[in-house]
Amino acid sequence: MPSRPTVKDVAEAAGVSVATVSRALSGTRAVRPELRDLVVRAAEELGYRPHSIAQALRRSRSGAIGMVVPEIENPFFPQLVGHAERILQERGLALLLCSSGDDPAVEAQRIAVLAERQIDGLLISPCSQEGSAPALAEIAQSLPVVQFDERVPSVETAYVGVDDVAGITDVIAHLVSTGRRRLAFIGAGSDTWSGRRRREGFEQWARESDPEGLERMELGDFSREFGRTAALRLLAEDPAIDAIVCANDLLAIGALDAAGERGIDVPGALALTGFDDINVATVARPSLTTVRQPTAAIVERAVELLLAAIDGADTQDEDVRLPVELVVRESAPGAAQSRRPAVQASSSAP
Repeated sequence: MPSRPTVKDVAEAAGVSVATVSRALSGTRAVRPELRDLVVRAAEELGYRPHSIAQALRRSRSGAIGMVVPEIENPFFPQLVGHAERILQERGLALLLCSSGDDPAVEAQRIAVLAERQIDGLLISPCSQEGSAPALAEIAQSLPVVQFDERVPSVETAYVGVDDVAGITDVIAHLVSTGRRRLAFIGAGSDTWSGRRRREGFEQWARESDPEGLERMELGDFSREFGRTAALRLLAEDPAIDAIVCANDLLAIGALDAAGERGIDVPGALALTGFDDINVATVARPSLTTVRQPTAAIVERAVELLLAAIDGADTQDEDVRLPVELVVRESAPGAAQSRRPAVQASSSAP
């Protein structure tokens, strides 16, 4: 079976650059009429997405925006989806939602399906920095795309997220100010943007303040179960650990499970922190000290950039990092709630 034609094939057939093909088929920037006709004919002859790309200039807008998230099980993403639905509905637009299940192959299929539905643009939180790159790069050649929360840095599109490193830095500053000295870290591997950045925040502190801390790290995924198993390993290997910094709230809840199994008092003997401030952070016992992401602002900015791109603006160089907020609760209390001398940490700056 012959391979599926790519944007590079269209460029070669038309005798133009890949960038010209992208502009001609997406309609996001001005292209001379004769070049546009040349590109469209080449795309049609090669069969390059004939129903959604080569005919894109002949159809009116669909009024639909595609959205792909890594998973629905993590409560953080339904929060983002809810904001997106509200914002788009206010603008008279429909949201077509897909989950990749944290699988790049499934993600590529979902992107292709959305493209065939003739969406006007795509909001995506890619599940893998490497695995998501091919499909994302291809769709970005033909449709306006904005990445949010997670990111594939090798694909040049607008991005909206938060300062993950600053969030972890704020957490550590708070823990140290309340007397915690032997910190450990539980996070995801390097295949996700946020996982890598949050790990880098802990590593930066360890290199500067406690080089042995680099050995008190467990890296896996963002699940509650991994948080539990990782915390059990850390606490068995080093009972002197008095704080665990977790890269998201699900990991922190799993670490709470592990502390309960081992009969360790939280926060008396062990402080725990999360990241995201999902709904269950407030109902966990003890409630979670965490880093709050501005979910509504993330989606509002991402939609704003996407709609601007759909209208022809060049937004692909936009790199928006919104500030986060440290929320102090019971799992790592401040001075007023702890017997340890402490100074409460402040929210991070933009």
